[in-house]
Amino acid sequence: MDTYRKLFIPDEPKRTLLITGATSGIGRAAALLFAAMGHNVTATGRRADRLDALKQEAEDKNLSGTIFTVQADVTDAAAMKRAAALTLDEFDRLDVLVANAGRGHRGALVESDWSGIETVLRTNIDGVIHSVRAAIPAMRAGGGGHIVLISSILGPVPAPYAGVYSASKAAVDALGRSLREELRADHIYVSVLHVGQTHTEFAEKRLGTPGRVASRWPTMSAEQVAGGIARALERKPRTMTLRWIDRLFVLIGRGFPALADRLLRRVYGSK
Repeated sequence: MDTYRKLFIPDEPKRTLLITGATSGIGRAAALLFAAMGHNVTATGRRADRLDALKQEAEDKNLSGTIFTVQADVTDAAAMKRAAALTLDEFDRLDVLVANAGRGHRGALVESDWSGIETVLRTNIDGVIHSVRAAIPAMRAGGGGHIVLISSILGPVPAPYAGVYSASKAAVDALGRSLREELRADHIYVSVLHVGQTHTEFAEKRLGTPGRVASRWPTMSAEQVAGGIARALERKPRTMTLRWIDRLFVLIGRGFPALADRLLRRVYGSK
């Protein structure tokens, strides 16, 4: 974590971040990282026991920042508004939203259960919208802010048997591009992170077919992605893809679709 302290000016004021999906994986790693940097973090998630464990870990490590936990499901608009309001009550401001909460899905579109498809769409699309709508009024009141939307390399380059997930992340990309212009006058930056395969429990918990998403594609750690979020807050990019191999993947997918389809068949082309 010390590596990423250098990304911030040492004497800058504490920022307050609202991070969704903080009970595991990328969200959890990001909450611990920013607390280690000295910032205040509101960590939200559905599992109260995981939130308690996260807060206890931060206290045990004596981190210079604070982790404040709120049990909230991103698919519940009222719950996210409550999380933003409690953040203001606790820290008196909200500077950053990391819309990280998401669900995975793998399987043929026609054969997949609708309940799983609906859960993914409600979490990955509705959940981002609810989080953004809850955070923006607080950022406007504070004079600005930064929204980081966690997307995937499968947003710009959809994969077979990942159509539902890819579509949900393509929607996140579209929201990010639209919001970037909508919020410019409010001094609220919007960055979209295209994340490649990450070693977390995400694949185990995905809906549809369980297991690792793509056995032929390398994984990175949740801590690496958390570091990417820190870099995004420093550099304020429109979009950011964290690894060179993922940047190459997106480049091929956009510029050479036939070649990308052959690659995708090898990596993702089986149930």
